[in-house]
Amino acid sequence: MARVSVTDDIWADFRIALGHRSVSDALGAFVEGEVERYRSRRVREGQLQPRELVDALEQARRQRDDLAAIVERLEALDAQAGESARR
Repeated sequence: MARVSVTDDIWADFRIALGHRSVSDALGAFVEGEVERYRSRRVREGQLQPRELVDALEQARRQRDDLAAIVERLEALDAQAGESARR
């Protein structure tokens, strides 16, 4: 369990800002973001161990594949829009 040290009005606004998300989901997303920034900084500063470099490379490959799929889909949508405009 985590304890958060903020004023009551900050906590109340935070809960409203969450909308339908749970506090645990929001805090989990925050933690993931902080860890990603930490890891990115370590990569840029050359502080990763060999195994961490291999993991980073695998993640980069997955992201590259995801980006290629997004580009492919967008290009298909663009082509469809172009065909519709010519009709």
